[in-house]
Parts: sequence; structure tokens; C-alpha cells
Amino acid sequence: MQPSKERESSEDDPMDGLDDLLDDDLAGGEGESDADAGGGAGTEPTAGSEADSGDAGRVGVSGRWFSGKAFGLALVVVAVGVFVGSLIPLIGGTVGTAGGVFLAAFLLGLALSTRRYAETGVAGAAAGATSAVTSVLGVGFLPIGIDYLSQWGLPLVAVGGGVGLALALLGHYFGRDLRTGLSRDVEG
Repeated sequence: MQPSKERESSEDDPMDGLDDLLDDDLAGGEGESDADAGGGAGTEPTAGSEADSGDAGRVGVSGRWFSGKAFGLALVVVAVGVFVGSLIPLIGGTVGTAGGVFLAAFLLGLALSTRRYAETGVAGAAAGATSAVTSVLGVGFLPIGIDYLSQWGLPLVAVGGGVGLALALLGHYFGRDLRTGLSRDVEG
């Protein structure tokens, strides 16, 4: 724990160890601990060694937690998936859009070598919210759709974004799971 946090923490605070756990997980890279990576068990990176290694920050253009590049890629792939899903005859519209979000996130999970749940989830939530709003505006007379949005717009965006988020996270998870299954040796 950092010295400044040791003075501020209380004895019975259950969240004291959270920073240590997060720092330990992130210091070793993508899911490998120091012992698994071949490093010594007592080695801990210092602030100077992390800065000197050229490692990107947690959030940024090439961040570990949220990467702007990966978000841009996820947004484009999910947008293409939504467009292609809405073109499917007989099931286009809402079901096709939802299927497009899931399939695009699945393909991202299958193709990317790193975990990008945050980027894919935000892109899926944006696609779901946008799809919900445009589906209301595309039905019937425009002033009626605008009046409906003024009354029910926020819950509609929340439900659409939540469904898009859930589908994107599930799709990304299943894609990563398939990637892991295809790349791991079968032991018999």
C-alpha cells in the first residue's frame, strides 16, 4: 500500500487491500502474476520502473484498462455489425441489430489477443442506445416520435444501452473463450 494511503486507512475498512490487488494484477501484464511470468516472488515494480519501461497508462490512447485505439476499432466493428444485422430480411430491425452487436463483439473477442471488455461494452451500449432512439423516430409520424422521446427517452436509452452492453460483453466473452479453446493444446 502507498504510504499516503496507510495513514488514511482505518483498521476495519474492507477496501484497504483493493488497491494492492489491482496494482498487483496490472503490474504483471494481462493476467499473469510475477511467479507465473518467471519473475521472483518478491519483486514489485516501482513507480520509476513503470515510467521508464514505456508502459502505457491505465486509460489513454493505448491504455491497459481503456484504450482509445481499441475503442475506435470496437465502435467501427459494432457499427458495421449493426448495419449488417439490420439488413437481414425478415428479422432485421431490433432483433437484427441486437444480433449484429453480439456477432461483432464475438468477432472482436475472437480476433483481439488482449481483453477489451470496457471498449467493446461501451461501443455496444452506444449502439444499443442509438438503435433504440432511431427505431422510435423511424416509426410513424416524426412529431409523434419526438413527443414519445420527450416522455420516455431516458428510460428508452437506458434499456437500449443496457441491452447493447450486455450483448457486447457476452459476445466478447464467448469470442475470447473460443479463441482460448482454439489456441490451447488438448491434453489427453
